[in-house]
Amino acid sequence: MNHIVPIFETPETITLNRADWEVILDRLDDRNDLDAIRRSEQANARTHAYTDAETHRMMLEDVSALTIWRERAGLTQKALADMAGVSQSYVNEIEGGKKPGSAATLAKLAATLGASVDRLLD
Repeated sequence: MNHIVPIFETPETITLNRADWEVILDRLDDRNDLDAIRRSEQANARTHAYTDAETHRMMLEDVSALTIWRERAGLTQKALADMAGVSQSYVNEIEGGKKPGSAATLAKLAATLGASVDRLLD
């Protein structure tokens, strides 16, 4: 890292070389980018992490990840099916573990729920 040295200084102002000023702006931009990444990661962690209650339901009650995501969205099976363009009975079979769901259907459901297909397969 370069040390920035003022050219001239008064109690109210500091004069810098343009190159030093650009270094300051670059550092500020980098800092803002890192802050934005941190905020995004924190938001994603809150959105995509399962609560203890959800984990309990998935592990002990054999509730599917699709059910958890659907309930988080406040949707019924029918509403999710309509929004994703699939049948409600197919959503029911996927949630119940009777059918695995095709890749195309899982992609539609994931997109509708704002999740990745991987998250629906947890």
